[in-house]
Amino acid sequence: MISRAPRVFRLMMAAVALCAGPARAACPGFGDERAVVAAIGARGEILLSDGRAARFAGLDIPDASRGEAETANDARGWLSSRLIGREVQLRRLGAAADRWGRLLADIAVTGPDSPPGPVSLALLSAGLARVRPEAEARGCLAERLAAEDAARTNGLGLWTDSYYGVVEATDLDDLGQRDGQFAIVEGVVLRVGQGRDRTWLDFGRRGGFSAVIAARQTKAFERAGLVLTALAGARIRVRGAMDNRFGLRMPIAGPEQIERLAQSAGPGAVEPSR
Repeated sequence: MISRAPRVFRLMMAAVALCAGPARAACPGFGDERAVVAAIGARGEILLSDGRAARFAGLDIPDASRGEAETANDARGWLSSRLIGREVQLRRLGAAADRWGRLLADIAVTGPDSPPGPVSLALLSAGLARVRPEAEARGCLAERLAAEDAARTNGLGLWTDSYYGVVEATDLDDLGQRDGQFAIVEGVVLRVGQGRDRTWLDFGRRGGFSAVIAARQTKAFERAGLVLTALAGARIRVRGAMDNRFGLRMPIAGPEQIERLAQSAGPGAVEPSR
C-alpha cells in the first residue's frame, strides 16, 4: 500500500481541484433524467438500479484486459466511490443505445454536496480516461481534450501506463502490436497522398504508419475547416482504432480524430495519386 500512496494522492488532489473549480457545462444531449447507480461494470459501464446500463460516450476507460491491471482498478475504484448508491443526472447523448443496449450518456452527481460539472470531465482530469472521438460527444470535444491534456502534462493516472500513452508515429514495433486497438498516435505528416477513393496521411516512407480518410468524408473535414492537403509537414495527433491488415494504418472517419499541434516541421509533399 505504501508504494501506491503517491499515485493515489495525486488522483485525490486532482479531484479536490475539480471540486473547487467553476461549474462546467454538460454536453448537448437529448434530455435529462434521474437514475440511481447500482454498480460499475468491468469496463467502466454505469449499471443502473432499474436494470439499464449506460456508458460514457466519447471516453476510453481502462479495463483489466489492457495495460497494467492497476490502471483499470484505479479508474473503476474512482467511479465506484463517487457513483454507487448515488442519484445521478443522466444526459443521453445518443438517440439510440449502442449495439450492446447501453445508453450513450454523460452524467453528473446530484445533491447539494456533489462536485459541480459532468463526471466525464472529472474522470479525464484525474487521468483515468482518454478522449475517444464519437459523433454523439462531438459537442463537448474541446473541453474534454483540454482536460485530457492537463492530466497528461501532469502525469496523472493512466498517463504513467505506457499502453495508454501517446505513441510516436515512428515507433513501428509498438504500432504493429496494436491491431484492432484504440490508440493515440503523434508525428509529422511526411506527405499527403490523394487517390480516387481515399486520402493518405503518411508519417513515414514505405512500410511506415499512415492515417487513411475515405473520399466521401472529405466534405466533413472541409466544413470543420481542416484542409487535408495542408497537413503536409504538420505535426498532428490522430486517435482511433488501428487496422493493420494491409500495413500500419488508422482509418479516420471524421475531423474530430485529428488534432493539429503547434509544432510544425515545415512543408511536406502532396502527391496527386496513390
